[in-house]
Amino acid sequence: MSNYSEQELRLLTDEVTTLFNSNSAWKVVGVQRKEKNGQVTDDLAITLTVDKKLPVNEIDSNDLFPESITIPGVSEPVKTDVQVGPTEYTAEATCYTLPTPGSDESTWVMPVSGSRSTHRPLSGGLGCSIMPPNGYDGGLVNSGTIGGFCIDLDDNTVVGVSNNHVLGGYQIRGDMEVQSVPMSAHTNSSGLTFWSLLSANDTTPSLAETRYPVYQRSSFDEYTSTKSSLDPLKVGTVKRAYPFTASNNKIDVAIFALDTTVSNLFSTTESWKPYGLARQHIDGGMDFATDSEIWTLMGDNEGAPCFKSGRTYGPLGWPGSYPYGSTVCSLSVYSVTSSTTVTYGGNLASGIGFIDQIRLRGDNTDASAGGDSGSFWCALFNEGNAALSAWKIIGLHFAGSGDTAVANKITNVAEMFNLSAYKGEDLDIGYKNTDIQVIDSRQSAVTAMIGNKMYWQAGSTKLPSTAVFDS
Repeated sequence: MSNYSEQELRLLTDEVTTLFNSNSAWKVVGVQRKEKNGQVTDDLAITLTVDKKLPVNEIDSNDLFPESITIPGVSEPVKTDVQVGPTEYTAEATCYTLPTPGSDESTWVMPVSGSRSTHRPLSGGLGCSIMPPNGYDGGLVNSGTIGGFCIDLDDNTVVGVSNNHVLGGYQIRGDMEVQSVPMSAHTNSSGLTFWSLLSANDTTPSLAETRYPVYQRSSFDEYTSTKSSLDPLKVGTVKRAYPFTASNNKIDVAIFALDTTVSNLFSTTESWKPYGLARQHIDGGMDFATDSEIWTLMGDNEGAPCFKSGRTYGPLGWPGSYPYGSTVCSLSVYSVTSSTTVTYGGNLASGIGFIDQIRLRGDNTDASAGGDSGSFWCALFNEGNAALSAWKIIGLHFAGSGDTAVANKITNVAEMFNLSAYKGEDLDIGYKNTDIQVIDSRQSAVTAMIGNKMYWQAGSTKLPSTAVFDS
């Protein structure tokens, strides 16, 4: 790994974050291979990605990227590089014939049709969505992806995993400012402002739902948002989402609790297997890769085969094309620590910063498309050693641009959201140790006494968003 120790590589990660935060003109900063005359070299470098290279005399002196960087604790100055590539990613391949979005379902082809269809029991790599913001009959919601299943260590139950921007309604922290508008809450398209995912019937015109429902598949793929059509697709409810901040985000994640009343919804012997990944490759489930293992994807395991299964492009990567015969859908990691700007739209249209991300790219194929958000990224470690070879989960896909994809490190997801890998253990699904009471209609009172305990309002309001609170 270019003679850097793991401790030195962590110092490089910190320096990437410092550089990214120091200049708004530097949209993507990472650690990857240096290029020379269009060829990738063996040297690791701290890189700046730009839309196009300019002559030095056309660049503001404050925006010039340093020619090398001295980092205390690193044995020698670190090389730098400026490379051309995507500089902004959107939250959202050419291996398969794909339908035009929204076209008739009869135009779908395998394996894409499989990822977009209804599956029982559930597995990772399938399309999902939440209720339309205006409630039933309130328009269609584009699809995201169920990445897979994890153990929620808060209560030791099995939960489904996707992105905040897929399931959580773009939850944001109260002191965040976006587009110069102070935000202490999120305002949805129906004009309702809310602070937390407490009660669906307080933020949508759906008195039948206490929690926010999760559907597999989406109303967009079902071509309807009527309650009678969506009810059979309900697989659970949103359990919690990690809020975004204005900068230095590391994860875009939300989880949902499985509905215990739905028959054949979950299987300890089947649900851990991602759609499209042949069982013999992962018999017994997949572990989360460690930070040390992820770093080897730019060292001993560089070029390791990668795999992603998502709603829009189906299973991609080796052996993601199995059993469909494609050999060109190869995917690989090219940066294991990267800081980048991601555009979500709506209240987050100006883009927010993410640090310590994994970047991947496709060989003759696009690696990311809208609807694949929430997919798990997996990599095959030690491919040449049968005794050590293993597929492991390395990241949670949430953004991309063409042949480049961006994923949260699974180590950050696990640590910051208190999750562990699910490998078929016989554990409960649904909710544990919860006491939910719904107050009818909307309340103007700031507090409510329930069971001799005081609860503060955290539902919705039509008041303007504000970052100022009464003391």
